[in-house]
Amino acid sequence: MGEAYRDGAQIYFEKINKEGGVNGRRIRLITLDDGYDITRAQVNTRELIEQHQALALFGHMFTNTVFASLPIATAAGVPYVAPYAGNESLYARPANHILFMTRASYSNELDALLRHVQAMGLSRVALARYDSPGGLALQKDLEEKLKAIKLAPVGVATMQLNSQQPGDAVLKIVNMHPQAIILGVSGDDAVAFVQQFNQAANKLPVQFLARSLIGGHQLAVKLGKEGRGIVISQVAPSPFNGATHISREYQAALKSANAAGRNLMASYIGFDGYIAAKVLVEGLRRAGPNPSRPALTKALETMHHWDAGDFIVNYDESDHTGSKFVTVTVIGAGGHFIE
Repeated sequence: MGEAYRDGAQIYFEKINKEGGVNGRRIRLITLDDGYDITRAQVNTRELIEQHQALALFGHMFTNTVFASLPIATAAGVPYVAPYAGNESLYARPANHILFMTRASYSNELDALLRHVQAMGLSRVALARYDSPGGLALQKDLEEKLKAIKLAPVGVATMQLNSQQPGDAVLKIVNMHPQAIILGVSGDDAVAFVQQFNQAANKLPVQFLARSLIGGHQLAVKLGKEGRGIVISQVAPSPFNGATHISREYQAALKSANAAGRNLMASYIGFDGYIAAKVLVEGLRRAGPNPSRPALTKALETMHHWDAGDFIVNYDESDHTGSKFVTVTVIGAGGHFIE
């Protein structure tokens, strides 16, 4: 997932560099892999700041590593742009002065999913989550939102991150007889959960729902027919149908990159990366020909209701939320996403 996000950003940076860069300066994206490990994330963050003298930190992936690296960036005063996370604390007001979000929060996404649950007339909702602080935060948010609509989760089951071993969680939730399951796990863990649940439940009818960080493309490819009908919230418009200016721009950039020898496919996570890169580049433009870390921070804060191409991003001195855009998709036949 990290590679797809990086690739989406990279094709935008390459496009800008081919056009002469930003204020005559080329963009260089240095990528270090932390393997979603907290210690490695901290080491990499310090390396980018101290050795590479990074003007900004961009696109840190997932909750645990974001929370591990953000304090280091904050202490150093380095703009921390477009992390791939959505915990509510990242959207606090007044904002952390160096943190700039580009995607709607997990809570915004959960609201959209629960509206879908209500529209389907479902009431027995279970949660499969990670045994982690982020997983616990999801559980608390879900309980509060269900209480507001006079419901309560029929139960919660946990599994370990990157274990691909959801067996105990699957059996626990099967015995709850849910009508809907919120998948608070992602990637191969989510694939394993759905596969093992379907096997253990013996075709018990259930609606799976998930937030965008699940990795929808990966889910659709690896689950095949088993993935049909899974509901996934998304924090960007469709990258496939060309209905927005920025999606058409993304498709053109993909075509150009592939003509030059790349082998990239359109995806929501790649599109997220593309949008995030476009936001950062606009900040760099506004920071002037000799940007500094403080200048970039101030420049990003001038992006009031900035239109990235039928996608609005909004920052000011106290609010670095960026976007609240959420839509809901369903995995359809052939792994295609239907809005």
